[in-house]
Amino acid sequence: MFSMLLLLLACAGNSESSPLDSAPPAECASAPDVTWQNWGHGFFLTYCGACHSATSPNRDGAPENVNFDTKAEVVAMKERIRLRVIEDQTMPLGGGVYEEDLELLNVMLACGL
Repeated sequence: MFSMLLLLLACAGNSESSPLDSAPPAECASAPDVTWQNWGHGFFLTYCGACHSATSPNRDGAPENVNFDTKAEVVAMKERIRLRVIEDQTMPLGGGVYEEDLELLNVMLACGL
């Protein structure tokens, strides 16, 4: 059931209109409550902060203008994050994101921002 929800949420992000301009998909009503405040900030600190923080001393090649310190920075890059972390799984470098965290990230990007 949860995997079906994730598939629907992933597809919802591929609409013609900007995902930032549209209402959350109907599936969000039954999705876990995953927001920047209650989960996302910790996720980005854990998995992304070493390279994608404005205060990181060693960005390991990450572009200077790609930071995930704030909700606004994540919102601005949410489709790119979905592509690199969830779909292609090329980020973070070296992998290591638990499947449950990938599922919750997908929900947060679709419903919790």
